[in-house]
Amino acid sequence: MPLLKKINQVLVVLLVLLACLLLHSSLKASTQQKKVYRQSHRFAAVDLQPREAETDVVPVIICASEERTGATMATINSIISNTDASVFFYIVTLRDAVKIARRYIEKTKLKGIQYKILEFNPMVLRGKVKPDSSRPDLLHPLNFVRFYLPLLGISHRKAIYVDDDVIVQGDIKDLYDIKLKAGHVAAFASDCDLPSTHEMVRSIGMQVDFYGF
Repeated sequence: MPLLKKINQVLVVLLVLLACLLLHSSLKASTQQKKVYRQSHRFAAVDLQPREAETDVVPVIICASEERTGATMATINSIISNTDASVFFYIVTLRDAVKIARRYIEKTKLKGIQYKILEFNPMVLRGKVKPDSSRPDLLHPLNFVRFYLPLLGISHRKAIYVDDDVIVQGDIKDLYDIKLKAGHVAAFASDCDLPSTHEMVRSIGMQVDFYGF
């Protein structure tokens, strides 16, 4: 009988110890979970910072035809050489010039730029472009990209479109920061209001009307 009593006492002690161990393990696991939760949220907050900074990116759209890829790269170089802003380039080209444009970037100092090459489908112009034998160079499909920017899937509140015959000598961020009034889809430089440029501006307006804006 005394032996049985001792065995029962030992079993009770073991059960108490087991309960203590289980309680300790449970509390430790709960503490670790809270720590992991705090760490994951702290890292999430850090990860969000680059995405928040993307609102400061200046999106620039420029075309790169096969025969004028060098000119396009010269324009891009002039932009990044005159600004400290973060610029993202959307380089629009045709299928036959995609590899050429990428090669120009990867084998020069431009390899550090942020960019995306977009392929423009010239079939969207079928039946919409009137032949003009006096200026056949103006019939190149990429000359009409500016009228079809929504088709490129570029999701920015606004962007800067630059021709490949431009050398930028100022900070592109200053241009991007210009406020456009509600309902305005584009802006001209102030010298476009000179009498000598009125005809050119009117002709651009006719093009815009022709494309349905």
